[in-house]
Amino acid sequence: MVYIKKLEIYGFKSFGFKNTILHLNNGLVAVTGPNGSGKSNIFDAIMFALGENSPKLLRVDKFQSLFHDSENSSHRLVRVNLTFDNSDRGIPIDMDSVSMSREMEGQTGESQYYLNGKKVSKNTILELLEIIVAVPNKLNIVQQGMITRISELNSEERRKIIEDIVGLSYFDDKKNESMKQLDESDRRLEVALARMDEIKKRINELEAERNDQLRYTFIESQLKKFKAIKYSSKIRYLTEQIGSRNKLLGSNDSNLAVLSQEREELRKEIERIDLEKSNFMSQVDASNKSKAQVDTKLTSAIHQLEREKAIIKEARLRMTSIEERLAFTESEGKKIEPELENSTKLLHDRKVSSEDKRSNLALLKNELETLNIRIDEISGHVNKNKKIRESLLQKKSRLAEIEARLKIMIARLEERKNFNINKMSENTL
Repeated sequence: MVYIKKLEIYGFKSFGFKNTILHLNNGLVAVTGPNGSGKSNIFDAIMFALGENSPKLLRVDKFQSLFHDSENSSHRLVRVNLTFDNSDRGIPIDMDSVSMSREMEGQTGESQYYLNGKKVSKNTILELLEIIVAVPNKLNIVQQGMITRISELNSEERRKIIEDIVGLSYFDDKKNESMKQLDESDRRLEVALARMDEIKKRINELEAERNDQLRYTFIESQLKKFKAIKYSSKIRYLTEQIGSRNKLLGSNDSNLAVLSQEREELRKEIERIDLEKSNFMSQVDASNKSKAQVDTKLTSAIHQLEREKAIIKEARLRMTSIEERLAFTESEGKKIEPELENSTKLLHDRKVSSEDKRSNLALLKNELETLNIRIDEISGHVNKNKKIRESLLQKKSRLAEIEARLKIMIARLEERKNFNINKMSENTL
């Protein structure tokens, strides 16, 4: 049989803030002491631990009076612990001892229940106490004046008390509660049966919607799959295009580098040619100056030669005239011998002068030939300079063509680069 073998009280009524422990034995136990010593408080503490919530049955006017020192707010705590002997397993817990505790704090006034040190609800405690017929509202707890009230009861009330003692009321309460639950279940069943057709109709609608949703989900997944394949193919194509464009850009960059190098070489060549041109132009200027001087000398020499030719022609004409006159004078003979001698002397002088002029003319001819040779040399230099100038003009035109081609290629590269960037941005969008 289950019985209380230990009682622990803290802060309850006359018990102070020191944990008071009472060990109880199986069988009849009596607590004796003078009036006011707190014998009844032990009984009240047991009822408090069993879950009693009536201040009247606990012999106080309000619950705050259960605290030992109700005026001191720092020690407002009540704790009562009951330890039951459960050797015969009357309580359905596989332990030899079962402890039930109740604590109440003064700040909130709420009670906390513990079973073997674990926090549980009050209903759990009451259900276990119902099993061992130890709930506080049963007649297993007989208070003062209870015997007198029992003797004054009628037979029906006594029968109820006897049923409470033997535990039949517990099962009657359970039966009544079960019947109420059964009636409630029947009512709910009728409501459920009434709503069954509506629910079935709704189920059919939901099943159709579910099938539509599944079909939509499948089609959407397939569509996403095809879109993913499409986008993957497009990405792969764009990646290949970007690779080819990058290769083309790389080749264009290399070509641009080669063209830039050629352009630099051509620029250096142009600078060298410009330098040679400057030197040549200075030589040409010098040659032109020299040619101008030679032309001046040649002009004066030609003028002198023409002058000498005119003098020689005049001298020849005069010699012809003189010879004619000589022939005329020879016919006269001795008439004009003195004059002939003078004329012969004059002729001799004229012949000497003519020979001198002829020698001068030969010298002038030699100088003219030298000048012609120099003119030919200058003409050769001029032709050579003309060829060099034509070569320079050809190289300059070629350089202009290369520069135009470079500008066109750079413009095309910029256009392709901008086109690729715009296309990549459109594909990204």
